[in-house]
Amino acid sequence: MTPPKAPNGLEKAGAALWQSLTGAYDLEPWEATVLESACRQADDVARLEVVIARDGMVSTGSAGQPRLAQAVTEVRQGRLALARLLDTLRLPAEDEAAGRTGRQVRAQRAARARWGSGGNA
Repeated sequence: MTPPKAPNGLEKAGAALWQSLTGAYDLEPWEATVLESACRQADDVARLEVVIARDGMVSTGSAGQPRLAQAVTEVRQGRLALARLLDTLRLPAEDEAAGRTGRQVRAQRAARARWGSGGNA
C-alpha cells in the first residue's frame, strides 16, 4: 500500500515526520488525524528553534534584567505537545510490529495486559 499524501501546508519538519511514519505504518483514519496535528506541531517547534538560533535564549526584561526568552518556553511546551501527540498513536517498536497493523499490535498489547504474556505472538 502506498503511503497517503502529506497534508497541504506542512513544512520540512512536518513533512519529514509524515513521510517517516506513514511509510512505516498503516494508520487508521483517527491516527492520521493525530499524526497531522503532530506534524503541524513539529513545524511550529522547528520555526521556534529558528527564532532561538537567531535571537538567543536570553532577552531583556522590562527592568533591563536578563530573562529567558519567550521562544525558549514556547519551544519546550511545543516539544511536550509533540511528544504527547505521538504517544497517543501508541506506535509499536519496529521489532514489535513485524508486518502487523497498528490495530493488530494494540489488540495484542491489550490481550497481554488482560491475560498475561503467554508466549510470543
